[in-house]
Amino acid sequence: MKIIQRYPLISFFVMAYAITWTLQLSGIFLAAQYEMTLSNETNFVYFLDFIQLKLSSEQALTYILFTLGAGPLFSALIITWSLDGKNGLKMLWQQSTKWNVGAKWYLVTLGLPILLSLASLGIGLLSTGGKFDYNPKLPLSNFIPFFIYMLVFTGITEEPGWRGFALPRLQSRYNAEKSSWILGVLWGVWHFPFIIYYNYSLGIIPLLFSFFGLTLGIVGWTIVNTWIYNNTQSVWLMILLHGWGNTIQSYLILSSNSYTAQTLYGVLPWVIAIILMRVYGKENLMHGERPKTAY
Repeated sequence: MKIIQRYPLISFFVMAYAITWTLQLSGIFLAAQYEMTLSNETNFVYFLDFIQLKLSSEQALTYILFTLGAGPLFSALIITWSLDGKNGLKMLWQQSTKWNVGAKWYLVTLGLPILLSLASLGIGLLSTGGKFDYNPKLPLSNFIPFFIYMLVFTGITEEPGWRGFALPRLQSRYNAEKSSWILGVLWGVWHFPFIIYYNYSLGIIPLLFSFFGLTLGIVGWTIVNTWIYNNTQSVWLMILLHGWGNTIQSYLILSSNSYTAQTLYGVLPWVIAIILMRVYGKENLMHGERPKTAY
């Protein structure tokens, strides 16, 4: 308890990593044993099979272990309870359900992933002379159910931790840009077991490039997220952006089978981030002083 009170941010990240890496690595190990493939899309299919009792006990255990690797959410709840008890959890809940933020920010939240995807696909098509190899990873009829699944199992399982707990505390010490860099790097590293799972067969050099590219791309996207959060103080919008963004990325970018489009989808958020920092400034990423909470 004393360590948590003295080092709340370090405690949060250590616990988030420990929970996620322990459970997800266990799931990844079992998936290899039972010839299962883990991804957002396949996990959605496993979920449907799970609730219909179609998975074997081994497959169900694998799916459950991987899905329970929601380290950012569990860590935020545990550390918040340790620091501030019920009042802290109530504040986190209020932020996570703050939906009344104005239509403008819903348009931004829902529109950004679509615009980024269309721009990435457009440039990708130009690079291939208009050739298009679209193969949806899930049927279009699954779009809404998959979006709801992403909302819960990526948005809710991560954002109360990243934006609800960590970002306000980082911004109580550092400006908005530096806070975003710290959070973005740590958010990127949090994904490393999954990146290894997807890319280990390619060799060490491509794997290192994957680590660097993913983390740098996430930092740019984190700056954009910080801009939205600072202007709305709404973790709910972050949850929505996370789930919606993953859904759009799956149906447009990943299903396009275009390496160029997939690369650009990670790079283009930096264009937006640089514009935002020029317009709003690196200190607050908003006009006026950002709301600050003493921690």
